[in-house]
This record gives sequence, C-alpha cells and structure tokens, in this order.
Amino acid sequence: MTQKMLSLNRVLIPLVDHMLSTSISLPLEIIQAGVTYSRLKHHYSDVEVCFCAEQLSPIITMGGIPLTPEVTFAQTGPGDLVIIPGLWRNPLPVVWQSKTLVKWLKNQHQQGATFCVAGTGVTFMAETGLLNHQPAATHWYFLERLKRHYPEVDFKPHHLITRSGRIFCAGSVNSVADLMIHLIELSMGEQVAHKVEQQFSHEIRRPMDQILFAEDHTTTHNDEIIIQLQEWIRQHYYEDIEMNHLIEASGLTRRTLHRRFKEATGFSPTTYIQRMRLTLASDLLKRTDLSIREVAYQAGYTDPDYFSRLFQKHFQLTPSNFKRSVRGKLFYLERS
Repeated sequence: MTQKMLSLNRVLIPLVDHMLSTSISLPLEIIQAGVTYSRLKHHYSDVEVCFCAEQLSPIITMGGIPLTPEVTFAQTGPGDLVIIPGLWRNPLPVVWQSKTLVKWLKNQHQQGATFCVAGTGVTFMAETGLLNHQPAATHWYFLERLKRHYPEVDFKPHHLITRSGRIFCAGSVNSVADLMIHLIELSMGEQVAHKVEQQFSHEIRRPMDQILFAEDHTTTHNDEIIIQLQEWIRQHYYEDIEMNHLIEASGLTRRTLHRRFKEATGFSPTTYIQRMRLTLASDLLKRTDLSIREVAYQAGYTDPDYFSRLFQKHFQLTPSNFKRSVRGKLFYLERS
C-alpha cells in the first residue's frame, strides 16, 4: 500500500562496539533526503534522531569512527523507528554482552516501535525472542552459525529483506537502502520515495514485492477471490483489461469487486493494474535495449504517449530520462 502507515518523527539508534557505521549513516541520509523533499511539498516536519547506548561513553565503529551516545537506554523514551546496526565479524559475543540492549529492544517493541535491522544486527532481535517462528534475513556469511544458535528463527537465505510485523530485516548494508526507500514510502508517500530513490539506488533496485519476504508473504490479505483475481491480472496484464473482464474472472458484482479489491490491496483494480504495468516498464527500461514504444507495448499500453505521461507522473521522470539515467549508471557498475 502507498498510504502513510508509519511515523518517523522519532528515530532511535542504539550504538554498540564494532558496529558498521554505514548501516546507520545510510538510513539516516535517506531519511534526511525524504524530509527535504517533503518540506518542498510542505507535508513533513523534522525527524528527531537520538543516539543511545548502555553508557554515555563513546563507542568505536568497525572503521575506527568514534560515536558518542546522547542518552542511555533508560532515558530514551519510546521511538517510532529503531535502526539496529550491523556488526563486524562474529556478532554473537557482542550480543551476549548486550543484555541491557536486548531488554531495551523488547521494551521498544512493546511500545509500538518499528525496527529496521541491518545485516547481522538481526542477532539482537533473535536474542529477544521476538523473531521466534518468524522470517528473518541476515548476512549470508553468518547464516549457518546463527541458524544453529537460534533454531526457532525462520531465516530466509534467498531473501534480502524480510518483514515480521513491525520488524524489517535487511540481509546486508546494501539492501538497507531498498528497505529504507520502502519505509519512506510508508511514512512520507510514494512521490517522495521516488524522489529519494532517484538519488540513491533506483538504478539497481528491484520492486519491494520481489525481494521482501513477510510472514504473510503470499498476500497481505486473506480474501481468496481477490488473491485469485490478482493472479489472473498477473497473467493478463498486457491485454486490454476492462472492468467486465475482472467481473467475469472474479464472479463478483462491480460494486462488490471494487470494495473488496480496495480493502484487500489498498488500490482500486485500475490503479493496481497500472502500477503493475509501470513497474514492469521500469524494469524493462533498466534491463533491456527496447525502445520506449516497445516498452509501452510490452507493458500493455497501445499508446506510447499516454504511457509516457503515466510513467512521468508515477516516477517523476520521463521514460527517456529514466532510461538514460539508469542505463548510464548500470554501464559503469558492470564495468567496475
């Protein structure tokens, strides 16, 4: 869904020795970019960021950068988002010495915080027990070791990002960028998320529904008729789909179809199909040498001009500019 569902008014960052500074600096820079774009639209206020630790003495990151907490865990109060950093090397010894942090994380969860967990930082959440029988992503290098120590956690080796309720785990620092774009969309809206994505990672980013594993990963709802209709749409998105086709495929009346589809997915059927087509088009622009006209046809649009207008409205860039930006960056990525 694209409606705002997450508050980012107060972000808490627990600091621990041997943490990867990039696992917190990158999310904070993405949040700040979102705030900047939101201000241009007069839609968003400042985000308060608070660094915290068990004691107020500086910690040393893996890169040798000293970071000084502002408050202790006991002084933080509740946060909207807690960003848990990844750790360098074996995370288990650090986590086992961080009982105060583990207790604090449980308390933040009880108070309604959302968690962005980077790489091996998932070990802290595993230690709380909040991920028992829940999906979790982590860095591949320590996957087997963590599976042995936390057998009740459902680690997902083939997914970069997982969600269990309000706990989002990113398997690496790089996938934290994708996760943060998703959280920006939930908190500040789709247009702001697209603007931020253009500055950070849209040249390599895949749609969130392709890389996210959630505990309700089959669908975000339990309406079997709408699930079947979503699958029908995936098989026919390139055709000229009219409402009568959806009514026939679902067996529902027009009014009931619209109501149940919106309740289940957050979108009207028309908007859902449009978003699916535009997502496919963006991927074709990234990965192929098809012309704009050919991309439009592949995505189910017979009018390339109409497609271009929709694309620009959705991604804040024309298809040509999007392709030029993305393909240029990919060229240098592939050569390096």
